[in-house]
Amino acid sequence: MVTEPKILVTCKQMQVELPRHQERIESLGYELLVPELKGQQFSSEELSDLIPGVVGFIAGDDELDEAFFKTAGDLKILVRWGIGMDSVDHRAAAAAEVVVRNTPGVFGAEVADMAFAYILNLARGINVIDESIRSGDWPKFEGFTLAGQTIGIVGFGAIGREVAARAAGFGMNVLAFDPFVSQDRVPTNVQLSTLEALLSSSRFTVLTCPLTPETNHLMDQKAFARMPSDSYLVNVSRGPVVDEEALIQVLETGGIAGAGLDVFEVEPLPQNSALRNFPNVVLGSHNGSNTREGVARASSKAVDFLLSELGH
Repeated sequence: MVTEPKILVTCKQMQVELPRHQERIESLGYELLVPELKGQQFSSEELSDLIPGVVGFIAGDDELDEAFFKTAGDLKILVRWGIGMDSVDHRAAAAAEVVVRNTPGVFGAEVADMAFAYILNLARGINVIDESIRSGDWPKFEGFTLAGQTIGIVGFGAIGREVAARAAGFGMNVLAFDPFVSQDRVPTNVQLSTLEALLSSSRFTVLTCPLTPETNHLMDQKAFARMPSDSYLVNVSRGPVVDEEALIQVLETGGIAGAGLDVFEVEPLPQNSALRNFPNVVLGSHNGSNTREGVARASSKAVDFLLSELGH
């Protein structure tokens, strides 16, 4: 008995969008596997139970480690939905002869919008005012004007460029740090800087860089020590770019004024995390890319890449 080759889709956002692509995939002779995701991700052990017969896989934040790839004997193409690739063991994928793709450049505007949502919230205390009004008060939170402030962008790819464009609209001075970008490749309103100078000069430091061995804990105790006491950190990249213990310490001592965090070292954020205790920290749920338009755009690319690699 000949069984149909399988396509596994574990990314929750892709699952929402899947009805638009289901007929196209199934008409090519593939069986779709769409398991229910109850948490943030599937473990490699859970994936190993699903992977037999799977030739194509559209993954979310799953544990794509060596143990998983050793069980993925039929797998030909893995598409990591979105732009993050830090969850993939690329050496193990290569050893298993699995092609790995992502969907680059699809969320620049969305994540930049979210970065500025955190910036505006921190500058004007929107969440603090909202909570106070709901409890019956009528606060007059004194914020500060963004025009004339300096924003430092760490990582000047698609998201960083979109952040810079929004900063120009707010009349902000823009610094950027990216060792792979030269001054002639940035807009005229952006000045490339060293990381040290950017941290010491910026009212807002916005992290938009990928997670790599070089950027893991890029924001450590030494980095925070360079930031002015009235400055803010905004992280819309990956949680481990920030050493959270160092961040908690600098918040406790008033070394910086606050933070906006869309991502964390452990997700979901543990209930006992001290980050929950700071009123000057705005917490997110790794949701910066999640708009209807962004999900549709990334999902279409994911399916196109997957089917192309499978020869269609």
